[in-house]
Amino acid sequence: MSDATSWPLDGATSGPADGTGSDAVPAAAAASDSIPDAASSDTPETAYHRLATLRSAWSRPAKPLLSLGAALLAYVVLSSVVLVTAVLLLAVVPGVNIARGVTSGDPTSPLDVGLALAMGAMWLPAGIVGVRVGGWRPVGTAWSIAAQLRRDRSLLLAGIGAGAVVAAAAAIAGALTGTVGTAAEPSASVPQLLLVTLLALVLAPLQAAGLELSLRGTVMQALGTWLRSPVLPVLAGTAVMLIGRDLTPAVVLPALALGLCAGVLAWKTGGLELPIALTSTLTLLSHVVGAFAAGSGAGAGIGAVGAAAAAPGTSAAALAVPAAAAPEAALAGGVAAAAGLLLLTAALALWIGRREGVALLEPVTRPAGQEAPDPVHI
Repeated sequence: MSDATSWPLDGATSGPADGTGSDAVPAAAAASDSIPDAASSDTPETAYHRLATLRSAWSRPAKPLLSLGAALLAYVVLSSVVLVTAVLLLAVVPGVNIARGVTSGDPTSPLDVGLALAMGAMWLPAGIVGVRVGGWRPVGTAWSIAAQLRRDRSLLLAGIGAGAVVAAAAAIAGALTGTVGTAAEPSASVPQLLLVTLLALVLAPLQAAGLELSLRGTVMQALGTWLRSPVLPVLAGTAVMLIGRDLTPAVVLPALALGLCAGVLAWKTGGLELPIALTSTLTLLSHVVGAFAAGSGAGAGIGAVGAAAAAPGTSAAALAVPAAAAPEAALAGGVAAAAGLLLLTAALALWIGRREGVALLEPVTRPAGQEAPDPVHI
């Protein structure tokens, strides 16, 4: 695992991992004097979902529940503020009929797309609150085994490439299956489409980072304080993807596949970089292609991907109106996306294993002997 040991770690000593360096003993002694629960130098290798166990204060029985509760409460408050603010602003805008609803399921509407992505982006501060306030630990421990987002371009490129392939497969499958009737085709001007693209470029990465931090990082690590096996933590994060989502096969299949694949990749790589790149790419392309191809089979096919990657409970978590008008095309896109995600995740797991020198069922871990990140003080 050559790359794993080279990532910068918060709180790591400058000596060798076994603690025999010239300054390792004084650093450890100082930590033990000032921090009662400081991690010992013989800390075993730690997988991503077990990072909350690096210090005893972080893994006390109540901390997982506090972390999840704080994240959920923060999201409810923040998303409500966004929604109420949008309604109040629209109420004073001339020519806008808010009785129609601020979310009408139109993929070409900057209002619909922007509001859905803005509410989804609130998962980012909510996840930070859950880890920092509820879990009482550094936010970096939820990003990766390096206690921060790692600057690994290969992981980012792999996630972007996989997301592009899945989005293309869904659009092609939808196009080959059928088209939407002309009566269901929304009309959109070029400025509208360009504004939708701009909003997706800005907000899709924020929503993806928030979803992975909250639904994968927080949930997986909360259960990881109790369970050594990653199976149930990964499945729990996958199940959360169904909350507040359109429970149709076209949406459920890719949503479950995305949740499962993101959890497996986070565990396998030791961080959220690849899952964030994957989810961000799927979200961005689904909105952009869905807007430009609205009213076609391709738009309906990729619409299923957009609903699957959307934040739970937002209007985007259901099929858009044009996609719902072509259920066969939407289902074909959802099935193609789910199959593509599973196949690409298996390929990525093999690639990561070879690159890092770990077996297929072994993850990249925090190296043994590394000091735990510094405790937090509020």
